[in-house]
Amino acid sequence: MKRLFALMACAVAAVALVSAPSATSYVSNYTSTGSTAFPDKWASTPRWNLNPARNANISGSRDVAEVIQSAFGAWAAAPGSAADATRAADSSATSAGFNSENLICFVCQGDFSKEAETLAVTITTTSTQAGASDGRGGTTQFVGQILDSDILFNPGRDFSTDGAGAHDLQTVATHEIGHFLGLDHTGVVRAVMFPFSPTLQRRLAYDDVAAISTKYPDGSQSTAVISGSVRLGSSAVFGAHVFAESVTTADPWGSAGIRKSPISTLTFPDGTYRIQGLPPDNYTVTAEPLDLPVVNRDVQDFGQAHGNRTVQTNFTTRWH
Repeated sequence: MKRLFALMACAVAAVALVSAPSATSYVSNYTSTGSTAFPDKWASTPRWNLNPARNANISGSRDVAEVIQSAFGAWAAAPGSAADATRAADSSATSAGFNSENLICFVCQGDFSKEAETLAVTITTTSTQAGASDGRGGTTQFVGQILDSDILFNPGRDFSTDGAGAHDLQTVATHEIGHFLGLDHTGVVRAVMFPFSPTLQRRLAYDDVAAISTKYPDGSQSTAVISGSVRLGSSAVFGAHVFAESVTTADPWGSAGIRKSPISTLTFPDGTYRIQGLPPDNYTVTAEPLDLPVVNRDVQDFGQAHGNRTVQTNFTTRWH
């Protein structure tokens, strides 16, 4: 959900990860101004502040700082990506807020009511206007610029730092850091940004790599784009989940520890789509409705940013 603030040109969005049995190119988070939606991203390398305090709901021998650093490292190591973040001084803050810190907290109270199974929530503030105050002594550079992002873990859920028993803390942190970097949920089941947490999944998938390397490219990878449109007769279909899946055994990112998966996106209001960040290969392209396991509420910010309340599901799966 997004809220606009009159005193500062910014918007706030909150995205949650829920637990469930293992069950978009990726989908960016967007900030809208008028009828135009702009993808969210940081203008420069962000810094994050950890409150290292932990309650009895977090078990395991690994230090929580090591877990969070490893989760950030998964995104930083993605092929073709310049995404990185640096650790700043530890914090004693126990609540999120638009301030000088991008807080990561295990003991903070927050709104975990979106879903009964919510494991963590990421609260992000973005600019809705270039040249406005960024709230930190400077000015905003573009619409969608991320100005502040806080990650709160639900103190009412059990986590493990060593992958034994409870929800794996690094798995959940890697997903939330995707939101921290500007990514929304995806419909690709094998991706880190799938909205339901698996038991243990610390490595990125192709869909995640396409997402982060498209948003923060370093120019080192040669990738392709598949584009087109989804229509029902003469009408454009908004929010169709379109994904490209390799039909060969090629695995160019496997040596980097990346799990092979489809790479996906959602169609825009005019029905068009662009699947970016594809390694050279042969693909089958499929368009399907988000009618389970991922549904509209999992990508509701995408619909709101593009002037629509819900994605369309009144069609059957098609492929070519």
